[in-house]
Amino acid sequence: MRKLHVICHMSATIDGRIDPSAANQIATPGDYEKLGSQLGGDAWICGRVTMQKHFADAEPFVPTENSPSAGPQAPYVATRAKSYAIAVDTKGSLRWNKSDFDGDHLVCVLSEQTTKAYLDYLRDRGISYLVCGKNSVDLPAALDLLGEHFGIQTLLLEGGGHINGSMLRAGLVDEISLILQPGIDGRSGIATLFDGISADSKEQDDFRAVPLKLKSVEQQSNDALWIRYQVIKPAQS
Repeated sequence: MRKLHVICHMSATIDGRIDPSAANQIATPGDYEKLGSQLGGDAWICGRVTMQKHFADAEPFVPTENSPSAGPQAPYVATRAKSYAIAVDTKGSLRWNKSDFDGDHLVCVLSEQTTKAYLDYLRDRGISYLVCGKNSVDLPAALDLLGEHFGIQTLLLEGGGHINGSMLRAGLVDEISLILQPGIDGRSGIATLFDGISADSKEQDDFRAVPLKLKSVEQQSNDALWIRYQVIKPAQS
């Protein structure tokens, strides 16, 4: 299988919070996109919450009554493009009014829990999809299929904290590209760069911080820092 190179590209205040309503007050407009363009990505990926907030329609998709679950499905490639927008949407709830974003063709990554009605909906709108995983999205399998069927080589992970954390815990993140904005959010309950492990979870028993190796630091015009790290992967036994 083709191995995608995954770069988590994010902007955050110095306390790691990623709510744009705070970060955008101090960020230089356009810097996030400008620096991201230097990473050479041919696709970007976000989770359902981020896509719902910024890209999808406000109202969710509601399947017809008693529409059966999709079950295992072959990948559907509606079209091929130079770049892609990837939406991780486990149950198939996002509604779309277009099939691309500024030339980035939309690909939905779903689980077998989504309905056949939703797959019909996507095909009718010329939107590609992958069905990976029975009860939740199988992220490693999804990345393999994105490489195999769409030719994606460098994927920019630009999600909320949950999908970022899920990708990191699955060992799928190769680099971190962080624009550290010169400000403090400070509010409790705000999403951070990597979320998802409960302090009371049994996962805590085996918890290990993910080590990083510094690649570069660049000061930006507004005193933000663009910090790039390589993720140090565990040695293969």
